[in-house]
Amino acid sequence: MNAMSGLIPEQVIAEVRERNDIVAVISEYVELRKAGKNWKGLCPFHREKTPSFNVNPEEQFYYCFGCGAGGNVINFLMAVENISFREAVERLAERAGIPVRFENGSPEKTQSGSEKKRLLELHRAAHEFFQNNLFGQSGGLARQYLTARGIQGETARVFGLGYAPAEWRGLLSYLERRGFSEAECLAAGLASEGRGSRCYDRFRGRLMFPVCDGRGQPIAFGGRVLDASQPKYLNSPETLIFTKGNNLYRLDLARRGFREKGFAVLVEGYMDVISLYQAGFDNTVAALGTALTEYQARLLKRFTQEVVIAFDGDAAGEAATWRGLEILRQQGLRVRVAELPGGEDPDTFIRTYGGRAFEELLNKAPGLTEFKLGTIIRRADLSTVDGKVAATGRIIEVLAELDSPVEQNEYLRWAAGRLKISEDVLAAELEARGAKAGIENSSRHRISSKSNNRGDGKDRDGSRKALGVRRRQPSGLQGLSDIEAALLRLLLHHRQLIERVKQVLYPEDFRHPVAQRAMECLLACHEAGHLEHGAAVFDYVKDASVQQLIAGLLTSRTSLPPVQTCMHYVRRLQVMHLKDDLKVLEDQIGQVEQEPVDGRLVSQLSNLLIKYRQLREEISRGIRT
Repeated sequence: MNAMSGLIPEQVIAEVRERNDIVAVISEYVELRKAGKNWKGLCPFHREKTPSFNVNPEEQFYYCFGCGAGGNVINFLMAVENISFREAVERLAERAGIPVRFENGSPEKTQSGSEKKRLLELHRAAHEFFQNNLFGQSGGLARQYLTARGIQGETARVFGLGYAPAEWRGLLSYLERRGFSEAECLAAGLASEGRGSRCYDRFRGRLMFPVCDGRGQPIAFGGRVLDASQPKYLNSPETLIFTKGNNLYRLDLARRGFREKGFAVLVEGYMDVISLYQAGFDNTVAALGTALTEYQARLLKRFTQEVVIAFDGDAAGEAATWRGLEILRQQGLRVRVAELPGGEDPDTFIRTYGGRAFEELLNKAPGLTEFKLGTIIRRADLSTVDGKVAATGRIIEVLAELDSPVEQNEYLRWAAGRLKISEDVLAAELEARGAKAGIENSSRHRISSKSNNRGDGKDRDGSRKALGVRRRQPSGLQGLSDIEAALLRLLLHHRQLIERVKQVLYPEDFRHPVAQRAMECLLACHEAGHLEHGAAVFDYVKDASVQQLIAGLLTSRTSLPPVQTCMHYVRRLQVMHLKDDLKVLEDQIGQVEQEPVDGRLVSQLSNLLIKYRQLREEISRGIRT
């Protein structure tokens, strides 16, 4: 069982890879065109105008000559969806109709998995019911509402919108006919229990918005009334497959937009996302009507490095924006704020002013610091001394967060001008706060140092080992020799040679650490019997440098005789190592040249020289084995 694959058996992983044609899978994300034997397109992992992204259908791998990204079909899905190895295998298995079984799974996990699967099936059936109603005879009022809000029929279909008729058991009766019980509908949050334990539909007379997971599967619903009744919105409760704070509305549709536009737009409501998407802003998601959570921020960080917040232009929206800024900043995201006019939300703004005006808002959106400072000054009463002092204190807190002295100085000047106080005064306040913070940090450091010396007196190295810290090794490809690359390329294209080479060469015989790890992956894949083609080795790759190296080597072949050429490269690699050993011995002898030379060193040097000359002669004469 592959360590990277968790509990998924190796044979299942191999079957998943074989039954998912890489061209078909990548074509769902990239527009590919035939180019000789291969396919080409614009790379989804970096911006480019000329296609440098290649897909090899014969060997089932991809490689970008622009950024070096490469791998097999599983690696592609991991990279493009930013998911784990296991998640990628499961999705591809589902795509190919392959049942995924798990080894060493506990009964509890097995039961939980089957319950989740049942809930997904139930939500899928409920979604069909809602959609059929929206576009059927009973959905006329809901369609009128969408038309009044400017939502086109095609957009409604893309977002899977539906309608829950104003009936007490419309959905329940439908689901029961599909084989689902009332207890399952209650557990899914699609039914409620009334007096006498009688069940009825939770959603009635509402426009329905499916909330989907990363695969686009419905896992919850939101429903909006079509009249003035309350509550205006009713949402699914949390279930085994849905946690409100762990999802973003229609992230599954927005991920491609994140990549193409380079940033995400974060809004508050369902209709905001739908209206912006229809206007061409397909990089928009919503926080499901809840305050943004750390988990949602981490979710965004998986797919983009920049977020533009476009919350409602009212006091509540501004407060939500302020909270969201901090959460996003703490996750290391670049944050800007699209400032909507008072009383507007993205949906009403786009319908009133159009897409071009909203694009201008995005382009002019101030960054995190500028928005914070502007909000402080806008809210402050600068006509009083107390108001000005309070605003100054808050501004100093914001400026103190900045790491760049240049940025800090520029914003200091900007704030001083708006506060109408001297820059020197504001700078002195900032310096005083910095001095205080330095004293507090020093105190904390002393306390921390004392804590580290308690107990059994473990040294610093022991602490590093306990934390799993390892010495950093070079991970790039700089310094990789032509011989190492050529030998690995030959083994990737002529897998039958691996059995022969492993008898005389070990991974540590390669000089470059990335080449060593690549050879280890080749041998592991070969030993497992899964090296039917070069792309299979990617399942055993653990770091990006090795993945990039292997993908690059798979893109070209040699026309030289494989067996003879392979053994030639092996000897060349052995000669390189002998030269290194000779140099070490010569240095050792040189260090003691003023004293009697150790006979053992001379003997070792002599033996190495003999072996070195033999190998050189074999190479020059072209001796084959």
